[in-house]
Amino acid sequence: TRVQFGAGLSPDGGSSYQRLLDFVGAAQNGSVGLLFVHGTNPVYSAPGAGVSEAIGRVGFTVSFSQFLDETSQLANLILPDHDPLEQWNDFEPGGGSYVLQQPVIRPMGDTRQTGDVLLSLAAQVGGAVAGQFSAASYKDYVQASWRQLQARMGVAGSFDTFWSESLQTGGRHTDTSLQSVRLASGVGQLSFAAWQSDDREMPLIVYPSSSFYDGRGANRPWLQELPDPVSKITWSSWVEIHPDTASERGIANGDFVELATAAGTVVVPAMLYPGIKPGVLAMATGQGHSQFGRYATDRGANAFAVLNPAATEFGGQSFYTTANVSMTNDHERLANNVGSDRQLGRGLAQSTTLALIEEGEFHTFHVAHAAEVPEHAERAAEQWQDRQLAEWKIGNYAGPHPRWGLAIDLSRCTGCSACVTACYSENNIATGGKEALHEGGEGDEPLTVELLPMMCQQCGRAPCEPVCPVFAAYHTPDGLNAQVYNRCVGTRYCSNNCPYKVRYFNWFDHGNPNDAAFSWPDPLHLLLNPDVTVRSKGVMEKCTFCVQRIRGKQNTAAIENRPLRDGEIQTACQQTCPANAIMFGDLKDPNSRVSQWASDELGYHVLRAGVPRVRRPQYGPRSYLFD
Repeated sequence: TRVQFGAGLSPDGGSSYQRLLDFVGAAQNGSVGLLFVHGTNPVYSAPGAGVSEAIGRVGFTVSFSQFLDETSQLANLILPDHDPLEQWNDFEPGGGSYVLQQPVIRPMGDTRQTGDVLLSLAAQVGGAVAGQFSAASYKDYVQASWRQLQARMGVAGSFDTFWSESLQTGGRHTDTSLQSVRLASGVGQLSFAAWQSDDREMPLIVYPSSSFYDGRGANRPWLQELPDPVSKITWSSWVEIHPDTASERGIANGDFVELATAAGTVVVPAMLYPGIKPGVLAMATGQGHSQFGRYATDRGANAFAVLNPAATEFGGQSFYTTANVSMTNDHERLANNVGSDRQLGRGLAQSTTLALIEEGEFHTFHVAHAAEVPEHAERAAEQWQDRQLAEWKIGNYAGPHPRWGLAIDLSRCTGCSACVTACYSENNIATGGKEALHEGGEGDEPLTVELLPMMCQQCGRAPCEPVCPVFAAYHTPDGLNAQVYNRCVGTRYCSNNCPYKVRYFNWFDHGNPNDAAFSWPDPLHLLLNPDVTVRSKGVMEKCTFCVQRIRGKQNTAAIENRPLRDGEIQTACQQTCPANAIMFGDLKDPNSRVSQWASDELGYHVLRAGVPRVRRPQYGPRSYLFD
C-alpha cells in the first residue's frame, strides 16, 4: 500500500468556493448587512464571480488585511491583522493533528490580531455572545480550547505542563483509524480532444504558482525573484506552449499572445517548453494584481480572469478551460536565470534507477547537450580534480578543528528553491529586479529534468584563493573558503577562477536609497540580519556555509564547556528545506549524518562525475531516482 488515508481535512472556520458564490447571491439580494473579510482576496481570485459588485451592496465591510489589496480597497474599514510571526493561533489540519502557532517577535506595526478584535466586539455586544467568548485575549481563548483538548485526549497532569510540551513540539499528534476511499464518479476522466494546428481554441490548464500560490505572496520581492522550479522565470507571468505548437502558430519565445475564453481575456508572453503536451497551454496563478503593493501591482496577468466562475459539482472552481489564442505585436525578454543546459559530456547531473542499484550499477549520466572539451583543458581538469580530491579527504584536516561539509540528497530535492530565499534572508542579499536578470536559453528537444542545487563547494585547494591580490579569499582551519568582504576590492579574479561559477559581484549599492538600482526602501531595511554585514557596490558575494551561525554555536558550546552536537549547527538553506534534503555537519566525525551521507556509495562530487568510481569518502550531492 503506497497511500493510506486517515481522517479528512477539517474545513471548520474556512469558506469554500461555493459559500463564496452563496454570499454573492445573498448580497445581491440585499440580505447581507455586515461582512468580515479575513485571509482572502476574492476580488482578485474570483474576478468573474461578481464579488466586487456584491461588496458594493453590503451595508458595511470590514477587512482585516495587512495590505491594500483588491478586496480591502473596497472595504469601509480596514483593521490590519498581526503578521503570522506575531500571532497566537492554532490549527486542526486533519489526521489527528492539532498544531500550535506562537509569536516569535513583538508586533512591529500599529496592528491587532483579528481574534482579539472579535473578542472585544463580543464583550461589547454582551449577553450570550460574551458568555461564549469570555476570554480576555486571543491567547487565553486558544488556551481554553487546549484545556478541552487535554481532557478529550485524556492526558494526565497539569495544564501548564501539557501546554509547555505542546509548544515545544509544535502541537499534538494522535493516531487515527484508516479510511477506505474510492474515486467519485467523473474523477480522472479529463481528456484532451485531438488538437489541430488550424484550431483556434486550445485546452488551457491553470495551476497554482509554487511561489505565490493563489496570489497572496506576489507582493514579496523575495518570491518575485525566486525562479520557477522548471522554467526559472522570475518577475513575470507566462503561458507554457510546446515548441512544435508554437512553430505552427508562428509564436516565438517571449511573444505576447492573447488568451480569450468565455470568462475573460489575458495577454501574456509565451514560454516555449518541451515538457508540455503539444496543443495544450498552461499558466500559473499569482500575478496580475491591480492593487497589492509596489512589487505586485500591474505585474503580469491574472490567470483567474479566464476561468469559468461557476462552481463544479464538487463545490470548487474548475481550473480547466479552452482559450482562443491570437498573436499580438508585442514581445519581451523573459527574466530567466536558467543558466546553461550543457553538461560538457561529464554527466554533471546524475541519477539512477532501483533496477540499476540492484544490479550494482549506481550512476547513469543524463547528458542534455554534449560538447567536445579541448585536450589541453581535459588534462588540466584531470590534474585539478586529482589535487582537489586529495584535499577533500577528511583525514587531511588534522588537529582539533572540525571539517565542515554539506551534502544534498537529490532524491529528496523537489526544486522548490526555498533554500534560495532562505539564503537571501539570512545573508542580506538584495533582490535585483526584473531588469537585472537575463533571458535564458530554451532547448528545442524534450528534456529530462534533473535537479542539481549548487552552492560554494568550499574547495580544499580553492582556485579563487591564490588569485586574490588582497587576500580577501582565504582558507580557514575548519575547511571553509572564507571571504573578507571589507577587504575585497572587486577585481573579480576569484569569480573568473571559480569552476562552479557560484560567486556573484555587487554591481550596485543596494543599501543606498539614492542608488538608481533596487535598494531596501522603508520598511524593508528591518529584514536585514544584524549578524551579517551589508555588502556594498564592488564587493564579491559567496556562500560561507552561514559562518555566522557556525561561530555562534561554537561560542555557545565553548561557554557551556561541551563539544558541539551533531545537527546543532544548521545552515539557513538546511533549516528551510521542506524535504530535509540538505545535511550539514562535521565530516571528520564518522558518526555525523553528513559524514554518513558523504560515504554513501551513491554519493558523488559534481566535477568528479566523469571519473571512474572508487569507494572512498566524498562529500557532495547524493543521487537517488526510483522509477
